[in-house]
Amino acid sequence: MKYLFFAIFFSVLIYGQNVEKKEINVQLKNELAQIDHDDQIYRELMQPDISPERKQQIINEKQLTKEQTTVGLWKLMEKQDAENLAKIEKIIAKYGYPGKSLVGEPENKTTWIVIQHSAKINQYLPIVKEAAEKKEIPFRLYAMMVDRQLMQDEKEQIYGTQGTSFNTVKNGVTETISLIWPIKNFNNVNKLRKEAGFSETIENYAKNLFGNDFVLKNYTLEEVLQLQNKK
Repeated sequence: MKYLFFAIFFSVLIYGQNVEKKEINVQLKNELAQIDHDDQIYRELMQPDISPERKQQIINEKQLTKEQTTVGLWKLMEKQDAENLAKIEKIIAKYGYPGKSLVGEPENKTTWIVIQHSAKINQYLPIVKEAAEKKEIPFRLYAMMVDRQLMQDEKEQIYGTQGTSFNTVKNGVTETISLIWPIKNFNNVNKLRKEAGFSETIENYAKNLFGNDFVLKNYTLEEVLQLQNKK
């Protein structure tokens, strides 16, 4: 009887797990994979360390003219971003956030990527937060999106994920300044980063973003806005 009890118990347990497990929507997964590819391809072409072979592959794939690979590249990327966002908004309207349980990985990150590259972060931030809380996407992605919106709103960020570069004029000379956007609680940021799922400290992250010679400085919001001639 004891063996029969355990056999029935494990059968019920396995059945319950199978019921809870959702099937991956393969068609949607493939659609998101293509959107992700389209999102990244022009950004890849902008990278200074792209190999000549890979550059030519992209040019051939997209049938780009010489002008499009230089001065016209930003326009192409903006057009592609708009098309991607329109597709993602239709997907969200139908499925909600397409997370890991619906499309698997890494396609669960595609919707986040497209929104992160758009001007509609505020609109979709609540559903991205919900997806992160349900572990449909890594929480660190939500943290990055929060920081991006705070920077766009000219407010202090929380996790130190956003950096920026801009030109400023000093003593009649134009210079480029690169910096990590001001952080609300700088002394506690590495603890917050770890809790959010980031593996790097703010110091290492800044060097990876701007180069090994970059020196991290804890700018105030007022200092940065003054450097940008906004105050």
